[in-house]
Amino acid sequence: MAGLVVEQMEALGIEFVDGATPTSVEAVDGGRKRVTWTTADGAEASDDFDTVLLAVGRDAFTHKLGLDKAGVEVNAASGKIPVRDEATTAAHVFAVGDVVDGEALDPPSALTELTPVAIQAGRLLASRLYGGGTTKMDYQLVPTTVFTPLEYGSCGLAEEDAIAKYGDDSVEVYHQYFTPLEWRVVTSARRKAQEGYAKLIVHSADANRVVGLHITGPNAGEMVQGFAVAMRCGATKDDFDATVGIHPTCVEMLTTMDITKRSGESPKVKAC
Repeated sequence: MAGLVVEQMEALGIEFVDGATPTSVEAVDGGRKRVTWTTADGAEASDDFDTVLLAVGRDAFTHKLGLDKAGVEVNAASGKIPVRDEATTAAHVFAVGDVVDGEALDPPSALTELTPVAIQAGRLLASRLYGGGTTKMDYQLVPTTVFTPLEYGSCGLAEEDAIAKYGDDSVEVYHQYFTPLEWRVVTSARRKAQEGYAKLIVHSADANRVVGLHITGPNAGEMVQGFAVAMRCGATKDDFDATVGIHPTCVEMLTTMDITKRSGESPKVKAC
């Protein structure tokens, strides 16, 4: 999926420098910025740009909170807080959102930094603490989307994670390339280079339950949100197959996928 996103961005004229570590940014004549970096093999290179955006992610700024005084365990390396059902090691202290150590969850999750995840976890925690609720946060079936020019949406397990969890013999991967109708109508060189791709990760040993859904294409977030509800209800591959598709939408093909990776057959679309 990431490879397809990169390919489409390169088709738009975006240049990628793989394996580079920026070492400095300095002003040069004309208000431009010179970025210097080292490559994976240790060589040094540089180039000038109009704008430099340094996207470094987020750190958990917890080291000045005195959490040790309250008995709250903190991951010394990341500053994040291990929790169980949002409860820390101090009975009266809870944590939600970015500060939660996703690697310490059982099972681990990399999605604790998403804003809707924090809202949901906080809402459910408040309900349990003050409203008599019993529902706990599920950090696994969380739909998410990367809003790149070619959108990537997903819900559930990646192929590799499903195989590691259930075993290769118990996982079937259905996949298919597709060309959205609006890309067929627009005949620019940029659109000709674009192609959508989708995967369904199926736990064959559990009644063919769909445990992972991944798709690249226009409006991927809109597509995945609806299927996330079905997956939370335990939807199986048979349920997907029994659903009538809406023609000519992109997600229609999720109801007709029959090519597995194991078969070795081409996942290229054969008809309109």
